[in-house]
Amino acid sequence: MNFFRIALTVFSMLNVVFWGGLAWAWAVRPAWAARLPFKLGTEVRSKSSVLTWARLAAAIAGFWAVMAALYLTVWTPNRVAVVALFVAAAIFLILALGAAARIYQVLQKGKVPAIIERHQRAV
Repeated sequence: MNFFRIALTVFSMLNVVFWGGLAWAWAVRPAWAARLPFKLGTEVRSKSSVLTWARLAAAIAGFWAVMAALYLTVWTPNRVAVVALFVAAAIFLILALGAAARIYQVLQKGKVPAIIERHQRAV
C-alpha cells in the first residue's frame, strides 16, 4: 500500500507541475502559448480569455496539490486533517468549474446557437 500511496503522490505532483506551468504561461507569458504542447490557447477566441484559462489551470493545480497531500495523510488517524483536505479539494474543483464555465461563455460570444441557425436556414 505504501508503493501505491507514493505513486499517487508522485502522479499528483506531476499534475501540479504541469497545470502550474500552464497557469504561469497563460498569465505571465501569453505569447509562449504557441510553444505549449498541442498549441493550447493559441486560437484567436482563446487568446481573448487568457487570464480565465490561467485561473482554470491554477485551480486544477491547487486541486492536485491538495490531492497529493491527501494521498500522504489519508492513512493517518487524524480525521480532521482528512476532512479538511477533502473540503479544500472540493473548493478547488468548484473554482475550476467556475473558470471552465466562464471560458465556455467567452468562447461562445459571437456564435449563433445551432438551433437558431437551423431555424433561419429553414425559413
